[in-house]
Amino acid sequence: MSRLMSLATVIILTFGSGLLDARGFVFAARAWPDGRLNAPAGFMALLCFIGGLSLYILAVRFMQNVGVTGVALQSALWFIVTAVGIAIMDSSILNWSRVQQGVALAVALGLGWLIATTRAQA
Repeated sequence: MSRLMSLATVIILTFGSGLLDARGFVFAARAWPDGRLNAPAGFMALLCFIGGLSLYILAVRFMQNVGVTGVALQSALWFIVTAVGIAIMDSSILNWSRVQQGVALAVALGLGWLIATTRAQA
C-alpha cells in the first residue's frame, strides 16, 4: 500500500475511532440518571467503545506504515479527535470562553506539531 493511501487510512480510521469513542463517552455519561442504570444508554456506550477500539487497533497498523510508532503519539492522534468529538457532541464547546477554545486549539496544534516533528526525526 502506498504511503499516501496508508496516511489516508490512518486519518479515516482515527477519526472513526475517536468519534465512536466520543459518542461512547456521551452515552456513558447518560447511563446513570439519578443513580439508576439506563440499560439502553449503557449498551450503546459499550457498542460505541467496541467499535472505536476495533478501529483504533486497525489504525495503529497503518500508523506504523507511515512511521508513527510511538504509543504516545499514536494515542495523541486518537485523543485529539475524541476530545473534540465529545465537546461537539455534548455541545459543551459552545459554553467555553474564547480563551478556553483558543487553548484547546493550541493544544491540538501542539500535539499535531509534536507528531509531525517526531516523525520527521525518525
